[in-house]
Amino acid sequence: MLFKGSVQAQTLPFTNHTEIGILQSNQGLGITSALTLQTFNGVRINPWLNLGFTTGIDRYNIANILPLAFGARAYWGNEKFLPLASFDIGLGSTLLEKKTDTEWHEGGLLLNPTFGVLMKTKGKTKLSLTIGYKRQILTEYSAVLDPQQTNFNNSLPSGYHSLRAERYIFNRASIRLGVFF
Repeated sequence: MLFKGSVQAQTLPFTNHTEIGILQSNQGLGITSALTLQTFNGVRINPWLNLGFTTGIDRYNIANILPLAFGARAYWGNEKFLPLASFDIGLGSTLLEKKTDTEWHEGGLLLNPTFGVLMKTKGKTKLSLTIGYKRQILTEYSAVLDPQQTNFNNSLPSGYHSLRAERYIFNRASIRLGVFF
């Protein structure tokens, strides 16, 4: 006998909350919208609190950002319609964006609180409707290479003649539909 002892299953139940929606803004010139898709995977800590990890994709007009965040989902009550609150904090990644020696993007901090309602269905699945706020930081870089290495400016990376960084702070209202189980 190679193994002796007992095996225990996971004691904390798994939860998932997958949503699709719109991130809306009226900043700049006119109203702009971005598609958002996200999924939260976690465990139920107690009857009303779920903690886990959130990821997905936000499709802004200048870049696609993959949110990578710690998340919390809370709901309470035992009626057909339950109040829902959530909060995600983390970083945005630009792994899906094309990167060259002269142009690239870097993600930054994200904050995403939401409030909404869960509607019980038959079985363990619930439908969700949430509204919230999403703050996402993105930096866009463009550079001019210096193949002759004639630039001796120590503030620039080696091999660059110039480097421009433009920082975007997306402050968006969100509305999402989802499934929670």
